[in-house]
Formats: sequence, structure tokens, C-alpha cells
Amino acid sequence: MLTIKFKISDSDKIIFYLLFIKCKFDWVFLNNKKYTSMKKLLSFLAFQTIVILCLQAQPVSDYSYKLDNGIIVKTEHGWNQVWVQQNYTALKAGDKTPLAVITRTLGDLTSGSSFKLLRSGKEVKMLGAAPGTYDLKLIFKLSGKPGTLSFVIGNVLIKPQTKTSISITIYDYQVSIAESPGSLKGLSFFDLKINKYKGNTEQSNNMAIASFFAKGKHDKPIHPDEATNNTSGKIKPGTYDILISIGISGQAQKVWLENFTMKPDINYMIATNLNGGVITYTGGNKEVKNMHLYPAGTAEKQTGNPAPVKNLELGSYDNLTLTNACPPGAYDVLLTFGNGAKYEWRKNLIVKTGSRTEVK
Repeated sequence: MLTIKFKISDSDKIIFYLLFIKCKFDWVFLNNKKYTSMKKLLSFLAFQTIVILCLQAQPVSDYSYKLDNGIIVKTEHGWNQVWVQQNYTALKAGDKTPLAVITRTLGDLTSGSSFKLLRSGKEVKMLGAAPGTYDLKLIFKLSGKPGTLSFVIGNVLIKPQTKTSISITIYDYQVSIAESPGSLKGLSFFDLKINKYKGNTEQSNNMAIASFFAKGKHDKPIHPDEATNNTSGKIKPGTYDILISIGISGQAQKVWLENFTMKPDINYMIATNLNGGVITYTGGNKEVKNMHLYPAGTAEKQTGNPAPVKNLELGSYDNLTLTNACPPGAYDVLLTFGNGAKYEWRKNLIVKTGSRTEVK
């Protein structure tokens, strides 16, 4: 999941950062410790508004990604995420359906969806649903290896004479597994690929390692019988939990393929499609040594000379000569010249799934 993580011990400059940006509250209330009475009042009102927004937000729970062959996909510290937005309009005359659900998937992941309206865990008919607070369960059919992805959205509010519209955007990795027979002397062969997006099979700048564990026991890895490299080799048949460790943009991502049964004399080609885009520096200045990614709007809020803001950094790239995988989104990019002698911002750069973004 694409997540901005903050520690409680970090300064109050990052408290509810994104909501402050969304609500357009002035950064001065976080930067200036010498509050006037008016600033104290406005800061309190801003904080109160944020608390209300948080309470009204739609939480996502029970996220499940399962392949039909029994493999369970779990991501730790990844880019995957679910965005939910709830809006209200007046219910038109004759319209007896008070809820509209709009879904969007970034990249190649799903091929169809269905949903259920729930109240206290029981399904409720959508037609003529009474005003109140509900849960919404969404089930998606995977477009690659057959399987399903599902989750539950909470705090879905249906009001009297009102149409509630729920917009959901899903971003996750696509895991594809191709099997073929082979003469392996009773062993199983595995080969791991990390693709930046569908159709892009370039493996440069991808740091990936495959680790095997006994099912349900992640404390001690099982070494392959024959290791070609970090991403391919041969192992005894059995049921494993496979950990795919991916190093991109200074981040260590983990994708678990749990309950993976490997049969004798079978080749397993495992491809993880990041459904991302590509970002690369094309400015031609050899003094530029690094790119730091931040949420769009960070540069505008910074005072003084451009400089890194470690608490808000989403990722960084050291090798600028290669194409770097990047999750879709809007970014401010901070360029590092030399060993930090100078920094420059490149603002509001858009990265789309399956596309290339150039930083100049």
C-alpha cells in the first residue's frame, strides 16, 4: 500500500499533514510556536475540524487477496492502497436506490466487481434501504491468475431523500503464476520477475529476493536445494509461504505468497506487476545525484532555501541513469546536486500507471 508513515515522536509539523493540505489551513499555525490568541483559536478550530473529518472517514477493513489455487497474497510496506470518497446529492423523484457505487482500478488487476450492503453483518437490500450507517463489502474478480480481492468499507451513510455516492479507487500489485512441466529430478523450479507495469519486462534496477518459509512459520527461512541467484532456483516440493522482498526507491517492500504448493518437476514462473509508472531524470546535469519524492504541495509550504524534509519523504532514487519504478500519484521532486551542496524543486509532477515521467 502507498502509505505516508509518521512517528508519534516527530514534531507537530506533520500532525494531520495531508488533511491540513486538503483543508488549506495555513502552515504558519504549525511552524510558529509563538501563537497569538487568534492563532490559538484558529488552530483549535482547525484541529477540531480535522478530528470530525477523521471520525467521518470511511475505514477499509478485511482486505483479502486470494488466488483460486489457494495462494493468499499479503503486502507489507508496499504501495498498494484503497482510496474512498463519499458524496451526497438530492435523490431524484422515482429513484429508489439511495446508494451509487463507482469503482476504479489503477493498472491491470481486476476484471469485474460486485458489492453487498451490510448492517450489523447482515446483507441489506440496496433498493429502498432506510437511512442509517452501513458497511459496504466489495468483491473483485482478478484479471490475471483466477482469484478474488475483497474488502469492507465502513461508515457508509445513507440520509433521508439523499443519494449517497461512494467512489473507490484500488491500487495493488498483480501476481501472476505460470506453471509448466520440466525434468527437475523431483524438485520444483522457481523464477521471480518484478515488472514495473503490464508489458514492461525490463528488470534493471529491480532488487528482489525470494525467501521460502514453512507454512505459517516465518521465523526461519528454508534454503533452496539449488540457487541460481536471488530470484531463481530449485527447491523440494511442498507447501510454502514465499516472501518476495523488493527494494525500490529506498524502500523495503514485502509481498507474501502464503500457502503456495509446489509440485515435483514443475516450473513456476512468478511475475509481480507493480502497476506503477516510471520516473527518470533527463535534465542532463551530471551534478544531480539524487531525486527525493514528496507529496505535491510540499515545496509551496517550505520556507527558505529548498532542502530535504525527511519526515515527509515518500522515497528516493540514487541511480538516475536507469528507469525507476514509481507508484502513480502527484509529486514534488527535490533534486540533490553534488553531496547536498544545492537542492532544487520540480513541482507537481504526475506519474501514471504504465507511463514514463521525465524530471528535467
